[in-house]
Amino acid sequence: MTGSIAAIAQLSRDECLARLAMTSIGRVAVTSQALPAVVPVNYSLVGNNIIVRTEVGGMVARGCDGTVVAFEIDDLAADGRTGWSVLVVGVAELLDGSPAIRAMEAGLVSAVGPGRDQFIAITIARLTGRSVGPPQG
Repeated sequence: MTGSIAAIAQLSRDECLARLAMTSIGRVAVTSQALPAVVPVNYSLVGNNIIVRTEVGGMVARGCDGTVVAFEIDDLAADGRTGWSVLVVGVAELLDGSPAIRAMEAGLVSAVGPGRDQFIAITIARLTGRSVGPPQG
């Protein structure tokens, strides 16, 4: 193991989008009471937007009302030696009216049960990703 260096590779935009499309749980980073908060959320990728379903008036909704947020997904091996992560940075907007109806039609459900009827769209402004492979050498 001495002298082993992990193989780190940047993911292309298409690779990042493919990974975003293949899972439904991520984490959104918002500001709450002037402090950072990272919260797991259910989501769907719809066009150039991450759509999140959350509690009306809750911390995530308050933190995503016209603000810049970060959204992240990853898949890491239990031993921490291999995996990948994708990071989205963009402006989050609360959806209501027709956009909320379209988001609801996407079939996004909340894992924590009913009463999560606030939809949020995070427009992808910056999309980066990287993978870490087994150590080389």
